[in-house]
Amino acid sequence: MNCLFCKQKSDKSQSIEHIIPESLGNKNHILLKCFVCDKCNQYFAIKVEKPLLEQPYFTHLRNRSRIENKKRNVPTVDVMAVGLRPMKAELSFDKKEGFSTTIPDDTDANDFFAGSVRKLIIPVLDSPNENNLILSKFLAKIAIEAIIYRVLDDQILVGELWNHPGLDGLKQYARYGQGIRFWPYHQRRIYPEGAVFKEHALEATPFEILHEFTFLSTNESNLYFIVCIMGIEYAINVNTPETSTYSNWLDVNNNRSALDNTNEVSLY
Repeated sequence: MNCLFCKQKSDKSQSIEHIIPESLGNKNHILLKCFVCDKCNQYFAIKVEKPLLEQPYFTHLRNRSRIENKKRNVPTVDVMAVGLRPMKAELSFDKKEGFSTTIPDDTDANDFFAGSVRKLIIPVLDSPNENNLILSKFLAKIAIEAIIYRVLDDQILVGELWNHPGLDGLKQYARYGQGIRFWPYHQRRIYPEGAVFKEHALEATPFEILHEFTFLSTNESNLYFIVCIMGIEYAINVNTPETSTYSNWLDVNNNRSALDNTNEVSLY
């Protein structure tokens, strides 16, 4: 078997590929061993996913949503303690202790603990920076993997898509940064972070959606991968580096999301 990205032999690879990282709450959407070789898996983990998750928006998102990483830790974020004078502090979360605040080693502890701190200012970043190269490569990577994941039950279709030349451009961009300097994507918020939904059934239990994805064909030559992570929808064209046909589709369809589920009712 050959790796989905580099096309080298991957029969002995041991990596299980999480399409969306565990550190964004994904436990179920995975590709088993040999689909992505260990070398490519490591590349995406170190060069794409790690720097993405360390960007301020994603760090704060994971902190306030209490999303653990592989080591079962919630990331710490910088905050500002305000009292007699403002000072930097760190906000962390522990399952047993809840949220707690610590101060850097060079901070005067007397100011912090003597009752002078009246409030904490916690930045709330609503979205990641747009035209974000790391985010673009991340979307390209998960788009390729999601295509295979979607057809796993049909081995003939898996075989047809595995080496389909129409996917080579996005693969090369995601893995090596080749072919184009920046593959554009469309970004917008479609519901608030932490929004609660329920199925139409009267007895349905309310739920949050950490992430969901689908595919949308706007015409014969444009297939979009649509993924929503904590209320922000991202769309990337699998075939060619442009998003104008998706913007046109939104205009025609009153800006509704391709992810809309008529069986779900929003409670936010």
